[in-house]
Amino acid sequence: MQFVIIPLIALLLFYLDTLINTMMPVMLFGHNFYFTSHLVLLYLLMLTVYKNPTVALILGAFFGLLSDVYLGTIYGLYTFSYIVFIIMMNQLFKVFYKDIAVMIGLLFIFVLLFESVFYVMAIILSGTTMNVFEFLIRHGLPSSLINLLLIVLIFPLVLKTLERTYK
Repeated sequence: MQFVIIPLIALLLFYLDTLINTMMPVMLFGHNFYFTSHLVLLYLLMLTVYKNPTVALILGAFFGLLSDVYLGTIYGLYTFSYIVFIIMMNQLFKVFYKDIAVMIGLLFIFVLLFESVFYVMAIILSGTTMNVFEFLIRHGLPSSLINLLLIVLIFPLVLKTLERTYK
């Protein structure tokens, strides 16, 4: 049963990600702000810590490829980032206690890092003119905040579902 439910949750979150992200950018105060959700990344990181890092790596590779192809961004960036972040999270929680406050803090930081990877790649490949401060105000912090809100709203339900499937 768990082999069906875990990927289905990831697929549902991938669908929610695409729905939320189609509403971007949001115009506030005459400027575009990008509240980009990363539910699949958050789910994979939680799966890494609370359940099985190997399953998270397999799903990370699959959904990374799916994101790269479906979203049409820089190919390989989602796949590479998902895998690296899963490995980093696994190593970090060998040191840290699996506390929910530490988990939420690290998820917040990982979303900001994930957005930063895209910013750095945009600088390297397309020579974007956006400076770091503008990136943080328009992309990094709004994305981190919306994902923090989504963590509080959605992930207690996901954790309960995972607990039921692993019993």
